[in-house]
Amino acid sequence: MDSDKAKDVEMATAQAVEDAQKPQDNTIKFSTGVVLRGKQAPPLVLIKVMTAFPRPKPPIWKDEKMGREMENPDDPVYLEKLKNWKNETSNVTLNALILLGTELVSKPKGMPGPDDHEWIAEYEQLGVPCNPENKSWRYLTWVIFKAAASMKDLDLLKEVVGELSGVPETDVKAAEEFPGGNKAPG
Repeated sequence: MDSDKAKDVEMATAQAVEDAQKPQDNTIKFSTGVVLRGKQAPPLVLIKVMTAFPRPKPPIWKDEKMGREMENPDDPVYLEKLKNWKNETSNVTLNALILLGTELVSKPKGMPGPDDHEWIAEYEQLGVPCNPENKSWRYLTWVIFKAAASMKDLDLLKEVVGELSGVPETDVKAAEEFPGGNKAPG
């Protein structure tokens, strides 16, 4: 029993330290020095975005021994489709969190901002579709391409905006896994 109490105290202490390290003013400071302000994104819009893509269904096969049709969740083609679906829903969710739940506070001196043109030329060299005339595209792409240099930066963004929006990271993951995801409200 004493070891259980010690573990509980240890876990509570670790959580308190982690909570104390979180920004208290909703700022998100990236490793690049860029600072964004997290704000509440409309939770129902986020849920709708997170569930807009239906989860692929595993193929069905006939089990002659049992005399019935069964799903085959280990099918390699299905597993590839599932992997692609997870990536797509994760990317769309991140885009929604950035667009609906952040705004630029500051950037390091000398770093091009979303409205500058020099980073666009660099991005165009990647050969991916560009839409620099669209202000939302510019901001979203700049955050992903220039401001957030690491997965840790993006995880912090998801955590802060998700909590402000009433959609914690665990719910984001649950929505991505939900089989009936295409039946969002609204």
